[in-house]
Amino acid sequence: MRPTEDLAGTVATRSAGLIEFSATLSFRRAEDVPEAPTPPVLPERARCSVVETYDIAENRREILGEILALSEGDLGSALETILRSLTIAAALSDAILETRAACVAPVRPAPAETLQALALDVRKAGFPVRFAPTWMPLAEGEIGLGVSGKEQELRGFLEGHPSYRLA
Repeated sequence: MRPTEDLAGTVATRSAGLIEFSATLSFRRAEDVPEAPTPPVLPERARCSVVETYDIAENRREILGEILALSEGDLGSALETILRSLTIAAALSDAILETRAACVAPVRPAPAETLQALALDVRKAGFPVRFAPTWMPLAEGEIGLGVSGKEQELRGFLEGHPSYRLA
């Protein structure tokens, strides 16, 4: 069981997948480096965080990012959109582009039996129950339960319950 930052009593029906990526744009001369940052186009159906740094000595821009999505299709589409955007930026600025990407956590659907048992236990304990996906990536075998707004009460419930172990 992993507490999530979702609203208290939200049982996660699935968890977001996570891809980490990096890109390096290398320029021949310092004057070839565009003044503006090179933010990739960010897709709508995914959450992305991007950090860009510039190495003056090497005439190089480095972009590090994470992509979260609630379906494998959205995860792959988001990565493709970002890489395509970076490729276009490199081509327009005559830069050499190097990229890397790794799937850190796949989208994970939660088992129906476990969801049902958790929902009934949470409801019996007097907490409201709702079902929704969580944007927090979960490890295999973990189930997410939102605790936001009732952190102490729900953590106490989970710690005292014989069927659940906090991750």
